[in-house]
Amino acid sequence: MSIGQGTLRVTLAYPFLTRVYRRSTPRFSIDGVDQLVQGWGTHTVAVAAGPHRIAVQVVPKDGDPFGRAEAGAVVELGAQTVVEYRAPRFRRSGTITIVRSV
Repeated sequence: MSIGQGTLRVTLAYPFLTRVYRRSTPRFSIDGVDQLVQGWGTHTVAVAAGPHRIAVQVVPKDGDPFGRAEAGAVVELGAQTVVEYRAPRFRRSGTITIVRSV
């Protein structure tokens, strides 16, 4: 991490026993820029300190994206902000929770 930065620790999760997620991937963006994530799970991204806009949606192999959720998060200088995305059980909106800054 360089001067003027903090990190976002983002957990991308889906409800168990829901088959559509096994063949889907999350699309995660910060301030409108897609982030390269390998799939579901926890990812850490270095960002500039300050406010950011986070968006996540589910992209199935076949079909249209769904489960979109957006939230604002403030990253403190040298701190880690923990963010949790939960995909919907049915094709509705997902939820993003800003857990804490560490």
